[in-house]
Amino acid sequence: MSRLADPHFEEIYTICNDITENSCEDDPLLESDVESMVSKFKMLQVLTNKISVEISQYDSKTGTKANGYRSLIRVVGTLVRHCIELYETIKHQISTLGYVGSDVREDLLTWSSVVERLINILELAVEIKSSTDQLYPDKPDCQSAQVYRLSQKVKDMDVTPFYGSALGFHLRGDSRRMMHPLAISMASYSDIYGGSIFGKIKKLRESGYCWNYINNPNILAEKIVANSRNMQVDFAQNFYNMSESDWVSKIKTLPKIKTSTSIKISYEALEVPRTNSEINFKVPIPSSHINKKSVQVQLIANFRTKEMLGSCGCTTRLTCTCKFPAPKDLVIFHVHGGGFISQTSKSHLDYLHQWSSKLDIPIISVDYSLAPEAPYPRALEEVFYVYCWMLKHFPALGTTGKTIIMAGDSAGGNLVASTTLKTITNHIRKPDALVLSYAALLIQFYPSPSRLLCLMDPLLMFGILLRCLNAYQDPNYLKTCPRSINQELKLAKSVNDIFMSP
Repeated sequence: MSRLADPHFEEIYTICNDITENSCEDDPLLESDVESMVSKFKMLQVLTNKISVEISQYDSKTGTKANGYRSLIRVVGTLVRHCIELYETIKHQISTLGYVGSDVREDLLTWSSVVERLINILELAVEIKSSTDQLYPDKPDCQSAQVYRLSQKVKDMDVTPFYGSALGFHLRGDSRRMMHPLAISMASYSDIYGGSIFGKIKKLRESGYCWNYINNPNILAEKIVANSRNMQVDFAQNFYNMSESDWVSKIKTLPKIKTSTSIKISYEALEVPRTNSEINFKVPIPSSHINKKSVQVQLIANFRTKEMLGSCGCTTRLTCTCKFPAPKDLVIFHVHGGGFISQTSKSHLDYLHQWSSKLDIPIISVDYSLAPEAPYPRALEEVFYVYCWMLKHFPALGTTGKTIIMAGDSAGGNLVASTTLKTITNHIRKPDALVLSYAALLIQFYPSPSRLLCLMDPLLMFGILLRCLNAYQDPNYLKTCPRSINQELKLAKSVNDIFMSP
């Protein structure tokens, strides 16, 4: 069965029927467990069918068949596939061994819990779908009575089944395989983060120096969920920044490339042409929240032109032997993700090097200031300034600037979309294309089918997502910390600003 196929409920009913009719005479407990799972899948099927009704009305206006409801159905399909494989194993063990092993019985309980929680999520999705024919209203209000009630349901849901043995079940390949080590790292890091040295040692001993997290998925799940609910935003900042630490850099090998250099852009008066007037547009200098006079960007390219910033590899030779190609017509303007609170372009250099090498184009990536120390609109001010600076300095970046592609993931997707709106409203040159990857386009926790997926997300869990959104939008966030997850919901705001929530 294809991972992206619709849920094959009939197939799982057939397998379960074979097991209960032909194989369970001497194992009434297994028969009861299988029958219970069938009942749960029937409920899951009913909910899936309700969500599927007129689902196309939520699709993109471009015609792409994709929306949060479709994503939830794909998750159901993946869960059904995993359970079919489990029941095939049960059927095989009964036919060959005459009994079902204890590890397989444990798996049956695990997936039964996952099905129960997915039913809870789909019930919320059905409630959301029945209340509106839009994914988001024109002016979302996270503090309205209905939305707040739904958010409370999301907050109170027990999601530990998603963070044990079934962690990342809806992902595939390397994406799923890497989640377990990351979860163990997060759980272990929380034991040594903050507090006294004696407290850290005590926590490490209690966790068996992380062995309990490795050996017992249930303990790992409880720790991860507790962290997501209770840890403050500074914990998320530090954990997600671990990928940029010196020890990771020493063991991580980046794809080789000819140019990967940091550039410091000092803020100074800057003007760019308008598209609707002969009078130039005066670019605002970033000034909100922090007293910072420059921004750093990363220039990445697998070639060098004569006018490019940075130095070539011939600096130690008497004469330069570089061959300087003509500037490329296309440039990518990249804005990294990290929940608005963490990371720089350094965390994204692996794929940026690959993009530049395989596409043979230059990339400029912006290291914008991070929340909560620099909340909205600081990051947008900086990204917009760098974009305008780029329009004036194409030769220094190895491009003619004939075609501009803006790309961003998560928080970076938000800043790319907002910067594009800035170019439109100020009548300056727009990018020619946008590549937005899982962009955070609504900066408040408003229950939607796609946001419900955070309840099973291995990296950006509900509690952490809520803190990231609030830290970016609230200029007084640091003054109200520490916050409980209940306070995060109560203090969340709905700001009607298209540049914050594009």
